[in-house]
Amino acid sequence: MPDSYESETLLRQYLDFHYRSQEPDYLPHHPLPAGVVGYPERCAAKLIGHSEHFGSALDLGCAVGGSSFALAREFHQVLGIDFSASFIRAANQLAAKGQFRSSEHIYTPSSEPRKNPPRFQTGDACHLPDDLGSFDAVLMANLLCRLPDPAACLEQLKKITRPGSVLLFTTPCSWDEAFTPRDKWLWPTLEGLHQHLNPWCTNLEVLEMPFVLRDHERRAQFTVAQASVWKVS
Repeated sequence: MPDSYESETLLRQYLDFHYRSQEPDYLPHHPLPAGVVGYPERCAAKLIGHSEHFGSALDLGCAVGGSSFALAREFHQVLGIDFSASFIRAANQLAAKGQFRSSEHIYTPSSEPRKNPPRFQTGDACHLPDDLGSFDAVLMANLLCRLPDPAACLEQLKKITRPGSVLLFTTPCSWDEAFTPRDKWLWPTLEGLHQHLNPWCTNLEVLEMPFVLRDHERRAQFTVAQASVWKVS
């Protein structure tokens, strides 16, 4: 995983993305179209909408935890895991103190009631702990094409889910050899997911999920992620 995931610049970018994207000054010089802000909350809402059991959820590749806090509105236990130590430090502070202070902003999760505070820990999505337990729902938002071995990650999900568990994958499908060796790419991505998941999952929905990731107040990246929802058989 590139060292850039520990930079202050990226931490601030993801804190803005998870906790400030719906504020007017996120991109103050041009109005944003409907349906592109609040991406972490929209991912959580999509997973909640397909779920039938609400005991526990895993937010794998949780970054700074925006989706984890949203999932905790419905799931009794939520665990967020990310490779970045700086992301997890920020998420843990948000969970413990209700806010994270940077030199420019105070970030706070939504004030909507939650079943319990989410928990956060560092971890490698391709080498999950044996004692992680099992989950009723798993979210992997914009993670798949940033893994060194996405197939290995998908294989591990068998161990931490059960019949009826729901999985949501979102990805910009921006495969890059800086993250994933070419022979490990799932390409085309949806076909690759079918190849690895069809033996034990049923595809429930495929949809497009746009989002805007701010670089600074005058520049942002507009992306349309491919999202797919699956149910463990």
